[in-house]
Amino acid sequence: MTWTEGIISRQPRTEEIKWPESGLPYIARQHAREYGNWRKTFLTHNDSAPDSLEDEFKALLRPRLKPWDGEIAREADLRYLPLARMVVPEHRHRVYYVYPGQSSLQVFILPSSQRTWQIALAILGALAVLYLLSRFLT
Repeated sequence: MTWTEGIISRQPRTEEIKWPESGLPYIARQHAREYGNWRKTFLTHNDSAPDSLEDEFKALLRPRLKPWDGEIAREADLRYLPLARMVVPEHRHRVYYVYPGQSSLQVFILPSSQRTWQIALAILGALAVLYLLSRFLT
């Protein structure tokens, strides 16, 4: 008689999906990550995605939840945060990012890309003037 015993272990494959990949400035993303009231949901291959998720993200998620040959099931832990980007005509040089916080809506304000370029050009101009002055004075 031969006693045979074996243990087959398999680490689950974890795939991270970040959507959208671009379009949100890094500093606004970090602020929302830290202060936002994130929604969480757990899905299996049999569940339908919540209506509050964007259709583009659902399209990314569907094929990843479908079990492969030999698999029993797949599951996903989702964390998402609704966020609005707003530009008010009276303050066209500001971009407002609004999202739910722990107790109320959070508003994060950044300069528009046009204002950022204006500030950068003003700084470069000031540096050029300082450089020219230092050359003339020496």
